[in-house]
Amino acid sequence: MEETNQYFSQLYDQYITRIYRFVYLKVSSVETAEDLSSEVFLRLYKRLREPGREIQNPQAFLYQIARNVVADHYRGRRVTTISIEKTTIEIEDIGDPTQGQAEVNLEMDRIRQALSQLQDDYQNLIIWRYIDELTVPEIAQIIGKSEGNIRVGVSRALEALREKIT
Repeated sequence: MEETNQYFSQLYDQYITRIYRFVYLKVSSVETAEDLSSEVFLRLYKRLREPGREIQNPQAFLYQIARNVVADHYRGRRVTTISIEKTTIEIEDIGDPTQGQAEVNLEMDRIRQALSQLQDDYQNLIIWRYIDELTVPEIAQIIGKSEGNIRVGVSRALEALREKIT
């Protein structure tokens, strides 16, 4: 049991930031992202405690759980969109960012809004490849497709994102 707790702790420390960021970009709410990220790691912990249920690739397993948790979240409630004005106000209320940080926040808002307009598969590919910096083989393992399919998918996703941003 102690070994399981240590392994869980190690996985949590290693992946919490990536999983939270992935979920946050999908739901655009700090509170919801925190709740859903907690659910991801709760499911991981339950799985680790099951006798004889070894996890071969923890990263792929966590992202699969995160995808499922986000999907369950949206299935369970009506999807609402947040206006860019509201998002900007929330960012300004967080603190007094420098000019450079304010520009980064505005650019992130544009990207987040453009991402939200893409189909779910494209969102995942862009987040994993360019935000979480996963390799093509790692992404292929997460979703169970060939590396060639992932490369094509990433290219198409980027093209679709560029269209939404411009």
